Amino acid sequence: MLAWLDHLCDLQNSARHDRKVAWETEGERVSCNDQQKKLKVARERYADFREVPQDMQICALERTDKAFDGFYRRCEKGAAKKGYPRHRKRIKSLTWKLRKYTKVVRKKTKDAEKQTIRVRQNPIRETAWKHDRLKVPKLGEVKIYMHRPLEGDPKEVTLVKKASGWYAHITCELPDTPKVRPTDAIAVDVGTAHYLTTSEGETEDNPRWYRQAEGLLHKHNQTLARRKKGSHRWRKAVHASALHQERTANKRKDFIGKLVYKLFHHCENNVLIAEDLSISNMVQNKHLSKSISDASWGIFFEWCGNIAERDGFHFHQVDPKNTSQTCSACGKKSPKKLSLAIRTFNCSFCGTSLDRDHNAALNILFKAAAAFRGERWVTDLYEARNTPQKALDFKNANQLSLFDALLTSPVL
Repeated sequence: MLAWLDHLCDLQNSARHDRKVAWETEGERVSCNDQQKKLKVARERYADFREVPQDMQICALERTDKAFDGFYRRCEKGAAKKGYPRHRKRIKSLTWKLRKYTKVVRKKTKDAEKQTIRVRQNPIRETAWKHDRLKVPKLGEVKIYMHRPLEGDPKEVTLVKKASGWYAHITCELPDTPKVRPTDAIAVDVGTAHYLTTSEGETEDNPRWYRQAEGLLHKHNQTLARRKKGSHRWRKAVHASALHQERTANKRKDFIGKLVYKLFHHCENNVLIAEDLSISNMVQNKHLSKSISDASWGIFFEWCGNIAERDGFHFHQVDPKNTSQTCSACGKKSPKKLSLAIRTFNCSFCGTSLDRDHNAALNILFKAAAAFRGERWVTDLYEARNTPQKALDFKNANQLSLFDALLTSPVL
């Protein structure tokens, strides 16, 4: 499989070079179908091409085609960064699609009619032992540890090489989960002091995974620098450093996954609201870039959307403008801009005193309430009305009254 990784890396670079030369010399775009035809000729002519499974080679060409499609799309939109597909030094995954075959099914009726359907092959063969078997093209059955059974119709398999070993990602097609009726909503404000603060005033501590692992990572890098590049001991040091960084990433993903599950299931909320932050711009701040990258807000927002789609919940993001500068009780904006060092919001108009992040979480909740109603979120004193938020897609009148109790509550 390591030899296959090297071959597919060369194949992707060759496909990229083919497209680049065709555009520079003839001004034409090479399609994925054209390159698949060339692959067929190469497999007939060269033995090293025939040693690699054809399905993996086709997926490598499709990956290159997807990268160029994104580049062309960004060029048409006039984006500042076009992102031309780069030359790959190495790849770490093998992907192949599962083919369909014809299956005859007998219906349990009086006439016992036959029905022919097209189904995909199951890549997993379950056994009575600890390890099941994964069917890999040109390699046969490989031992695999299944941490959960397959759900739905499997579409493709990806083998990923990491520092700790090989992992199999099996993509399955599942039926759409109907959305539940929104009854309990909560908003979260992410930060670096606390990982997040909810609209109910609860906080979640920030573990700061990278800063905890930074000392040991520095020692690994010192060991790496003392050894001769390319030697056996140098490769052992590279593997130790990669293994340490993988463990740090696993801790981060484990924390975020459990936190998202807690917000939806343990707290029994079916609507989660957060800010639509421009994280790529925020990391330009040299004082906060490491802390923001360590928190991985982008993964948190992405997984919130994935869990909501999988379980039929609702996840929405609102404009973050002035959520930390406005009083959640009276709606007036602070006369003086509050710096990040000020952790308590004291309203000079109504006298409300709240934690800065708690106040921002309440404003995020009320901002989403205005979007549900198709209204504008207003701060009366120092700014004009914000641009109208796009009304969220709800299908009945009961869902529009979700925030009625919140907006008329005397407590808030």
